[in-house]
Amino acid sequence: MRVRASTNYIHTVIDGVKRFIVCLQNKRCSYGQFQLDELPCPHALAALRHRSESYENYCSPYYTRERLLQTYEIPVDPLPDKSKWNVPQYIAEEVVMPPTGKRQPGRPQK
Repeated sequence: MRVRASTNYIHTVIDGVKRFIVCLQNKRCSYGQFQLDELPCPHALAALRHRSESYENYCSPYYTRERLLQTYEIPVDPLPDKSKWNVPQYIAEEVVMPPTGKRQPGRPQK
């Protein structure tokens, strides 16, 4: 990928024949993955490499070791065997359809 800086935080990243705009200050990329996953996408990583800057400051705090440990500090009791579940009839009769395979709005297809 080739990177061209427009300002300190805005970069054009050329990936093959496609161009993407990365704004490091707002943690956004025109590809859409950076702001959705709250992790630098390949285009943002290319811009960060161009600036010789580390990616850690551009990740959501939810991906830190501390947050991971906080996730599991509350004990979670395992479910009993399925035969012992007490499921109300109106829930048991609920029909849930599988996903259709269509892409979600706002998320680019890969």
